[in-house]
Amino acid sequence: MTFYQAVQRILSQKRTLFRSAPALHQPNPHRTRRYWLVGGSTLAATLLLLASPTAYNAYVERGVALEDQGKLGEAIAIYETALRFYPRDAFTYYNLGSALEKQGTLDGAIVAYKAAIQHDARYAFAYNNIGFALEQQGKPNDAIAAYQKAVAFNPTYAFIHTNIGDLYSKQQQFSQATAAYRQAIQTNPKHILAYNHLGVALRKQGKLQEAVAVHQYVIRLDPRYIAAYSDLGSIFAMQGKLESAIVAYRKALQLNPKNAAFHYSLGVLLERQGELKTAQAAYQQAIVLDPTTAVYKSALSKLQQLAN
Repeated sequence: MTFYQAVQRILSQKRTLFRSAPALHQPNPHRTRRYWLVGGSTLAATLLLLASPTAYNAYVERGVALEDQGKLGEAIAIYETALRFYPRDAFTYYNLGSALEKQGTLDGAIVAYKAAIQHDARYAFAYNNIGFALEQQGKPNDAIAAYQKAVAFNPTYAFIHTNIGDLYSKQQQFSQATAAYRQAIQTNPKHILAYNHLGVALRKQGKLQEAVAVHQYVIRLDPRYIAAYSDLGSIFAMQGKLESAIVAYRKALQLNPKNAAFHYSLGVLLERQGELKTAQAAYQQAIVLDPTTAVYKSALSKLQQLAN
């Protein structure tokens, strides 16, 4: 009999052993700690699980380890078994929701996250993950409401403000998106993703100079942040500043030479500058990296016809 079979046998025979739950884990989104049950017979280990919150925690963390290994079915089975022992453990409900979400069982994940909140009403990460699951289900307004509950309980989570901004951006509500990104930045002045997404939202509103300033600030924070260079290149191209745009895309390509879209965009700029041979080489490289995108082939074909 395996350890887990022993757990199931004890469950069927000892349903009335427990009247209270152990002290709950503190929410830990990174879940870096690992505990393991080692040694002894499977029955002894099972009895230890029944009697000791420490061993119970180790059993749950075994599920976390399996989840991290991508063994989602096994992890889910452990979480569900653990919750039959201690059905008030918000942290294990959260883990169950995480595994179900990774499995693609979004409705089940949402139910598990809500159960975590039922046992810990201020569980901000559970609200955040409900928002993410609802977003994947194509329910943006419900997702925003869940994210807003998360930051209401803990406004210091800059990444949740950014999630809200991203959802507003997807709905073309750029003023609301801008406000959310600024809130993220106020919460964490070094939150680079929020800065860069703010720059994109400003560009979509036609506020090009503000957007340039934001992306340039991102580069000061992190000179290797690729998206800032490509976004700057896009804005400079819109402003007709072709030389600056070319410099920005070349810098992006220095950092990521295998990005076909960057090669294509550089080719477009070079063609507008009249540098046809260099533009042709850029289009060709885009096609080498991504031979399935028709626009790259079309651009090269038109340029070759022009050259002939």
